[in-house]
Order: sequence, then C-alpha cells, then structure tokens
Amino acid sequence: MNDNNLKFSELVKPEFVMHNLQASTREDALSQMAAFLVEEGNCKPTFVEAILKRERAHPSGLPMPGPKIAIPHTDAEHVRQSVILFARLQEPVEFLSMGSPDDKLSVRMISMFALKEKNRIGDMLETLINVYQNEEILNAILVARDSGDIFSILREAVEKYGQ
Repeated sequence: MNDNNLKFSELVKPEFVMHNLQASTREDALSQMAAFLVEEGNCKPTFVEAILKRERAHPSGLPMPGPKIAIPHTDAEHVRQSVILFARLQEPVEFLSMGSPDDKLSVRMISMFALKEKNRIGDMLETLINVYQNEEILNAILVARDSGDIFSILREAVEKYGQ
C-alpha cells in the first residue's frame, strides 16, 4: 500500500474503537486515548504530551448541530503507524470549539487520528467532518450497543461520505 493513497477506511479498525470510555475532563480522555495508542505501538511516548499541547493551542471540538464530537490530532513525528482511534464517552466532557475557542462544547465522542503521513492530515480532517456532519450517524453511534456496532456504523459512513 502506497502511503500517499492511504484510505480512511484502512485506518479504522475494530480494535481501535472504545465504546464506553470513562473520563472526567478532556485532558483525561485525550491522555487515556493517547496512552492506548502508545501501548499498542502506533505512537511514540511523546504522543501523549503532544496531543495535549496541541489541544491547548488548537481546540478540536466540532461546532455542529446535534451530538458533539472532537477530532484531535498532532504532528506526524510522534506517530509510528497511522491509525484512527474512536471513543464514545460514558459521560460528556467539555471541549473548546475548533472555530471559536471561547465556545464550550459538551462532547460525547472523540475521533483521534495519528497520522505518519503529514500530507494526509487535511484529507483525513475533511473526511471526518463529512461523516460527522450527519446527525443520524452520530445519533446511531451514541446508541450503538458496543465497539463492533460502532465500527460497522463508521465503516458504512466512510464508504458513503468519505474517500
């Protein structure tokens, strides 16, 4: 597989879907998710602090109607193998809005992407936003039974709306 042709659907794997993440703050949620990616070998230990630092400088909450989602990422230098980690939170946590950092959003889902290919970040962000603009998809994820169901919803959505 050529990295320049990397597809979103190839980065979403069932084992990288968390369906019941317990976190008290956005920092807690991001730290847990980033640590998971480090433990799985996809990211370097520096990824955890890098994702938190980037979130402070560039908030990742999407200010869209319906259920709220955040799409954090950080620089490619902290990534060993590209992957997207999706989490549905047990309870919402506060994120700041991507476009208006003064606006606070109650986020229930986080789609963290770790990309080794710098030139793919814009494409991945565009694909994510296309998928997550659909309230029906987000509502389906919120009521999905488990990680397998969430993965199926995401896979179908990416095939329909993504690359």
